[in-house]
Amino acid sequence: MSRKGSVHFIGFGESIPQPEQMVSNDDVLRRLAEQGGDTRGKTGEDTERLIGIRTRWWSQLSSTEHALDAARTAVADAQRRVDGGFEAGRIELLHSGGSTPDHVFPACACQLQGELGIAADSCEARDISLACTSWIDALLLAASRMRDKGLRYGLVVTGESIGTRLNAPTTLSYCLWGDGGGAVVLEHDPAGDPEYGIIADRAISDGQFADWTRSIGLGTHLDHETVDYSDASMGTHGKDIHRYAIRVVTSVIERMLAEVDTELARTFLLPHNANLGMVRQIGKRLDLSPDNVLTRIVERGNTSSASIPITLAHHAARETFRRGDLLVLAGFGGGMSIGIVLYRWP
Repeated sequence: MSRKGSVHFIGFGESIPQPEQMVSNDDVLRRLAEQGGDTRGKTGEDTERLIGIRTRWWSQLSSTEHALDAARTAVADAQRRVDGGFEAGRIELLHSGGSTPDHVFPACACQLQGELGIAADSCEARDISLACTSWIDALLLAASRMRDKGLRYGLVVTGESIGTRLNAPTTLSYCLWGDGGGAVVLEHDPAGDPEYGIIADRAISDGQFADWTRSIGLGTHLDHETVDYSDASMGTHGKDIHRYAIRVVTSVIERMLAEVDTELARTFLLPHNANLGMVRQIGKRLDLSPDNVLTRIVERGNTSSASIPITLAHHAARETFRRGDLLVLAGFGGGMSIGIVLYRWP
């Protein structure tokens, strides 16, 4: 990335769960059993012990509706935080993406541009499709485009209805997924200190493991003719992904941290919320306290690409971070794909 000035977050947002739509582990297992799935005698306590999830939001919103709610909240947050009359119409770049788009086309980003009232001739809009890494990839591409093109304001957003739209009640993986949306508003300051805001990024992929996870029953490939799934779902190699993420994500982050000054910084890991034990192991290998590994997985489950911006919005609202703190935003997902962004809190 060409480091021209600073690119930093000025607004945070998420779609807010409805309490009556929150689903407990016992509720999930009961529904799985009612639909003929094998619960293997597991209890809700087993689910929390094994993967760290207690509840998840199974909403009545589409992915685009989640993204729009998060975007509006992030824009309103930016208006509160920034002097000078920021408004949605000043956004010059809008990136969206995720695992569960409502449609192959039109792009969610284009729909959001229209809903937010951003002029047709003043904004780049595009969707990013990289499974659970989508939002991070959209973020690092946004920062690069804003620096290269001299754009002032950007919006990076995702909406996921993975809990209700891509979640077949066939196996215990039914327990993993939750819905949600998250967004940040970005500001590019050409004269800003490049040592604050987004200071480094890395994106890698490993296509030899592309078949470890894939959507089934979605897209133009007629999986349902050869795979016995009762609904849209994902075939997974859970243990393979677990081992791969711990090893490779840790290695990439270690190499990145070796290139920046961390001596006086508090470092926080904000990982994709795939599995609580998995991300805590990554944190342990990075010599981070468990308190510095920030997730929302206990309350929200695995919300795919929305998990990192949801965590960001939660902690930004609670003023968890102070100037100089180093945030490691670590996305990983099907592909296999990994995206890491280092962000120093301004």
